[in-house]
Amino acid sequence: MLTGREQETAFLENHYKRPGSQILVVYGQRGVGKTALLTAFAEKKQTIRYTAPNCSSREMCYQWGQELREQGKEISRNPSWKEVLQCVSGEKSDRKKVLIIENFHYLLKGDTFFLQELIRYLKEHREVSLLVILTTYASGWVENSMISKIGNLAFSVSGFLKVKELPFSVMRRIFPGGTLQKSIELYAVLGGMPGLWKLLELSASVEENLTTLFLEKNSFLPELMIKWLSELRETAVYNTILATIADEKNGKLNAMYARTGFSRAKISVYLKNLMELELVEKVLPGTYEISNSFIRFYFRFLFPHQTAWRRDNGRAFYETYIREDYSSFVRSAYRRICQEILQADFHTVELKKAAQGRTYFLCKDTAGKKIAVDYSGTVCYTSEDYDALQTALKSIRMETDEIIIFCENGYENALAEKVSGKLQFRSVGV
Repeated sequence: MLTGREQETAFLENHYKRPGSQILVVYGQRGVGKTALLTAFAEKKQTIRYTAPNCSSREMCYQWGQELREQGKEISRNPSWKEVLQCVSGEKSDRKKVLIIENFHYLLKGDTFFLQELIRYLKEHREVSLLVILTTYASGWVENSMISKIGNLAFSVSGFLKVKELPFSVMRRIFPGGTLQKSIELYAVLGGMPGLWKLLELSASVEENLTTLFLEKNSFLPELMIKWLSELRETAVYNTILATIADEKNGKLNAMYARTGFSRAKISVYLKNLMELELVEKVLPGTYEISNSFIRFYFRFLFPHQTAWRRDNGRAFYETYIREDYSSFVRSAYRRICQEILQADFHTVELKKAAQGRTYFLCKDTAGKKIAVDYSGTVCYTSEDYDALQTALKSIRMETDEIIIFCENGYENALAEKVSGKLQFRSVGV
């Protein structure tokens, strides 16, 4: 079983063990680990995989039929979907088969004919025992558009499984040997993408890892990300908006309008599309951030310095363009790690902006108790930090029952007497 994917694996196994046939939708952004999850699940099971190309439903049916003939199956040159499904499911068997269809959104965005035929086939052939897993990286489309697209056909879908990024705590379980600080700095770039974690050299420093993964001439990760984004229409517009948001001073709509020259209406449309792809999120009213750590790193450091990135050696580029600003980049990622922990502990977790532009979390437990949370990052928490927190809470008239401070290098001795039932210090490493 994959580390950190115990619940997802149990979900799949439970449906596999059910009698008859089922249809599942498994979705999650690129690189989040869907393929690894399904590969591990399908091990020792009779499995058929198909990757849907971006073309018409009729052309897909033709190409799938061609694939099946190349595998030695008997099927006509221009098969119907029913013929394809009959060929895939094969003869009756005591063991349930697993059919995994990747990029299934291409099968449905044009029309719903394939899904109609799949549901009809499974109903008409009760003797067939088939677990159909429809998987896609188009998370926003699944959550916002799919149901309206397929209508009543949705009632025939047995379940939906969203594969999310793995939390920081799982990275610590998989790589227990590294220091907490090093793990935070690497998680800031790679996020909860286990496929990218495998590329790390644990004995190397953060600088050496970043240089190898992103800055050397043969580094493939930036090119992979560029390929992902190139699938978007009007790539230049998306790149412009992402580059603007990556500059932390320009996360507001008005700032984006002033920098890009695009109309506010146009920016809003593109932001909506980026949010559907889970690349951007709204963190405060009117304020946006790049939510994908991998892409955030690229647009923060590499995209604005294309000439130097292509020209300089990796170490020189790191020293010039990354080292000085990296602590600020990590601070935002640290906030997200703290948020992961808080969301597991409290009923609601809300980011609030207070005096001097500082942000804090306001949490509520199931009993309605209010908890203010400050996240200082990896530095020692001081009396000045605590005073600033009190001023911030007063500025937004926030009354709290408790205060939690996240910090990784302890707190100033002068604060020791304040560590009581109302004030507690926590670490993301615990």
